[in-house]
Amino acid sequence: MPLASGQLLGEAASLAAAMIWACSLSLYSRYGRQVPSSGLNLYKNIVALACLLVTGLIIGFELPADGLTMGALAVSGLIGLALGDTLFFHGIKTIGVQRSSVIQCLAPPLAAVISWLVFAETLSRWEWLGLLVTTGALAWLMASRNESVDPTVQLDWTGVAAAIGSAVCQASAVIILRQALQGGDVVTGTILRVLPAMLVLTVISYRRSGWEPMKLVFTPTRNGLILTLGAFMGTYLGLILMSTGAKYAKAGVTAAISSTYPVWILPIAHYLLGERVSWKSVALTLLAVAGIAIMMIGDS
Repeated sequence: MPLASGQLLGEAASLAAAMIWACSLSLYSRYGRQVPSSGLNLYKNIVALACLLVTGLIIGFELPADGLTMGALAVSGLIGLALGDTLFFHGIKTIGVQRSSVIQCLAPPLAAVISWLVFAETLSRWEWLGLLVTTGALAWLMASRNESVDPTVQLDWTGVAAAIGSAVCQASAVIILRQALQGGDVVTGTILRVLPAMLVLTVISYRRSGWEPMKLVFTPTRNGLILTLGAFMGTYLGLILMSTGAKYAKAGVTAAISSTYPVWILPIAHYLLGERVSWKSVALTLLAVAGIAIMMIGDS
């Protein structure tokens, strides 16, 4: 595949992943309130692994040529899916989804800087400009949606630390994943990420609360079926698209585009959940999309 075409495919896949994550997060937020964070995180990885195994049986598995690559994929899954997502859920519970999302805007520049320092992966001026525009618009958007939060309420710094740790984990996971997937199969690589994360989450979830919370999502109730749909969309489809983006696009660009999921939640919240959306939010949404366009132009 030509370099420019591959980069465009990676950017388009990252954008699609962000849109799908917005849909799944909306479902989790509305129908997963009674499920503990660790249980919900484990459940979405179980659903993803089952779907990935079926996909692999249909199209075939292609294991990495060496153990080092397999180890890197496992580490990427443990960092991003097990630790990063768990920290993000903890941040949501302690400081709220809006503040946590603001802090997640650190992931794109962190990924770009770490890739530059460790792997000498450079970004053009246009790519840096687009990255900064998108990240800034996301932060401004989340901050503007957080204006109603009572400033007198004491901030839980453990939640802030968890959200920052999650951003670092996601940036690191994207970088490791990009290096490990070069020349490898996306589906098999994603399985090798999800499997160790699921095993670790199984142990943690069982030690904390046993299997009782999992009955809330494994039973064939309306909420359970909707959460299964959210897990299928967000973790299965989202991870495949995110892995495709990480394979073909630069780490900083992938992280920036993938982090636009708060943007795509706006129309979902307005049209499906009946929430009001201000013109300021619309303007910042368009600014974030403009940043994506700048990155794609700079990468072409």
